[in-house]
Amino acid sequence: MRAIELTHKILVLNGPGLGDLSDYDGNTYRGLTLEKIRSECSKLCRNLGMELDFRQTEDQDEMFRWIAKDSEGYDGVIINPVGYSRAATVSYALYRSAIQMIAMLKKPVVEVHISNIFSQSAEITQPLHEPVGDMGFVCGLGVQSYLLGIRAIAHRFGLDAAS
Repeated sequence: MRAIELTHKILVLNGPGLGDLSDYDGNTYRGLTLEKIRSECSKLCRNLGMELDFRQTEDQDEMFRWIAKDSEGYDGVIINPVGYSRAATVSYALYRSAIQMIAMLKKPVVEVHISNIFSQSAEITQPLHEPVGDMGFVCGLGVQSYLLGIRAIAHRFGLDAAS
């Protein structure tokens, strides 16, 4: 069996509240943990020949630093901003501008959410997604939201034939 060369690096960032998914509403995600999401993402990335850096933080400053600074060393970024996508927060504008900066550098950015943020039962939230650069948005599909984001980035780099 030939080892797949890891040719592209992607950064997956998870915001506050994702460290413990035990109180996530709905039966669809029962038993889902951030570790299960990380494991599925890691497996898919390996199969596609991409290196994965998967992170989660509850700290607003750390999240912003990861987006604004650390993302420079990666070929693509997937972000689940969770609470940072509430338009009423000060951080919303900061994260939006940081995401926009990454996309303007022609790096693919995919915003993902585990649940459907547009459902009537969802808290008031807005995507960080901006209609500029190379950006996408996936929500409501649990771990599949992440996996679709990874596949979209792999497709951008012509790596999707490996899976």
